[in-house]
Amino acid sequence: MSTIVCSWGLRWSRRDELLARFLVFGLAVGITELPADAWLGDYTGTLDYSVGGGPMIWRSPLWMPLAWEVVALQFGYIGLRLWERFGRSGLLLIAPLGAVNIPFYEEMARKIHWWQYIGCRMVSFTPWYIILGEFGIALAFALLARRLRRGSWRAAVVAGIAGGLLIFACYTAAFFITDRLFP
Repeated sequence: MSTIVCSWGLRWSRRDELLARFLVFGLAVGITELPADAWLGDYTGTLDYSVGGGPMIWRSPLWMPLAWEVVALQFGYIGLRLWERFGRSGLLLIAPLGAVNIPFYEEMARKIHWWQYIGCRMVSFTPWYIILGEFGIALAFALLARRLRRGSWRAAVVAGIAGGLLIFACYTAAFFITDRLFP
């Protein structure tokens, strides 16, 4: 939460329009991602938020859209900068960074009882499908971030909605590859 407050404060103090568009993008991602959480919990039965308690929005903790805002800003911006600096190879570098970084979040969340995964193939306590899904999600955020460089507020919202839908698509594809196609 403090990351978001600091980001918004920095945006207003410096009048940084790109950061503002990234924050709007991330919030739109976080809200649009909620059906993916519901699908992971209800359809796959692998995601369990009940260990965390607290207020919920649909099937997710109330703060989950803000958590995705941070992740979208992080991987979108780093991916954009890598792409601008190193071209396609820089763009492709963000995907493995996403796949490696997100398991750290997953392990932290489990240890502090925010959520847990059950009934799926895992490395330690992180599902294979999350690792594979995050590979695609980080790449998608970097591709969408390019629209934010010179885009409008509307472009930031549309890109964020696309990002949230791509989270669902990446997790769905990854789940079927890791837990259904090659069980």
